[in-house]
Amino acid sequence: MSIFSRSVKRSEASTAKQVNLKLVKVNFWSVVRFAFVLTVAMGIGLVVALTVVFLIMNAAGFSNLLKSFIGIEVSLPAVLSVALSLALFIILVGTILAGVWAAIFNVVARITGGVSVGFTNNN
Repeated sequence: MSIFSRSVKRSEASTAKQVNLKLVKVNFWSVVRFAFVLTVAMGIGLVVALTVVFLIMNAAGFSNLLKSFIGIEVSLPAVLSVALSLALFIILVGTILAGVWAAIFNVVARITGGVSVGFTNNN
């Protein structure tokens, strides 16, 4: 028998207690902070992804093909400026929307009494 394995008795498995709680409020500033951190991570991922895609497509010769068909030269500074602009837009809009949704949830939860959430203890 391993030190990581645990034998569960039949009576122990049947005594798992379920608790139902109601979520009636979320902290507005906690939601805004969490959304800001999440959208910053998404923005960093977007900038890295677009840079990698540009470098791969540039190495494959897509930049020259685009220049010969349309006449537009795509460079790394142009791609980085578009990527950073999109990332800043995502950070701003995502943070504002998360705050709005938190406020809406608090109003609706006050009217309806909240959301019922069930928890169990599975030691």
